[in-house]
Amino acid sequence: MAAAIIGKFVYTSPNQRLIWLPPPNGELYLRADFRFGPHDHTLWPQPYVPEYCHLGAIPSKPIDPVDPLSIMWWNPTRGDFTTSSGGVMDGIGKLSSARFSQLQEMKKGLADRIAKYRSSTPNPNTVLAILERDLLHVSTRISYLKTTFTQMVIGVTEFQRCYLEILGLLDYLEIYKPRMDGKFPPATSAANCVGTFTNAPNVAQDFFTAGLPVWFIQPLRPGPFLHNVHNVVDPFEPADFLSIAKSDPPSPVIYNGPLNVYGKHNALHRFSRSWLVFEDPFQYEPASTTQASTSIWASTNTQASTGSQASTSGAARGPRRQSISFLVAFLVSYC
Repeated sequence: MAAAIIGKFVYTSPNQRLIWLPPPNGELYLRADFRFGPHDHTLWPQPYVPEYCHLGAIPSKPIDPVDPLSIMWWNPTRGDFTTSSGGVMDGIGKLSSARFSQLQEMKKGLADRIAKYRSSTPNPNTVLAILERDLLHVSTRISYLKTTFTQMVIGVTEFQRCYLEILGLLDYLEIYKPRMDGKFPPATSAANCVGTFTNAPNVAQDFFTAGLPVWFIQPLRPGPFLHNVHNVVDPFEPADFLSIAKSDPPSPVIYNGPLNVYGKHNALHRFSRSWLVFEDPFQYEPASTTQASTSIWASTNTQASTGSQASTSGAARGPRRQSISFLVAFLVSYC
């Protein structure tokens, strides 16, 4: 068991030799690689949230660079961007056909697994259906919609993040949850997954039984170090592994608040679905204040969501508010 003292708390792990520095509360925004840095649930362990219990089962980047799954951490370059010719606008294009074919091949394999899961499970999984829809939509946009290079890159990172979350959800439902429930034998080792931080002993026990990485948080008490650990280590910093610089152009802050609430993850998903909105010709502004803008964020809602109720504020109104509330209730039911 490894341990690290971080602030006023002791972080230990029953199945990991390393301790990752937990992501800080506060602003959530896109980083230079157009991912979310230490707040990205496909890149870094996040605090456990019951409504999103499957996030800890998302696979980590494979060590083997030729592993087919490695493409889900690949960063597009200018060489992967095919510029349109003969169009009315300069600088727009699409992801190269070779790279898109690689993503589509991975998507096809995932679709086959989804179909197999549905055929063996009588009750439909709403979360899976929503994520599958999002993956289809972003795949269609990458295939058909000509954009700037930056917009293309964001589309690819959306695809990667959605694919990995679906894969983590399926693994959670088919492998890890049955272990937690005693339907399968306990794991004998930890899987190569992102894992989670928790201050709840029962969650730590469930993740240990399932074979998922887990880091247990307890208050640091004065006096002798009473924790039964093999090694006290320094926590690994996100800056040593992730891109943490702000994106260019700067991304809006899409959430600002605690990380152990479902509102944070809802804000991230909502942004991924809605950031690509072009300038609205029907929007009215007084002539004296109207200014042309070339920012890719010009048409997005830049107001950050805050607190645990972020899922029902801002852009979530009307029928959308009801669907989000239903989703939260469903998430709680399957964890």
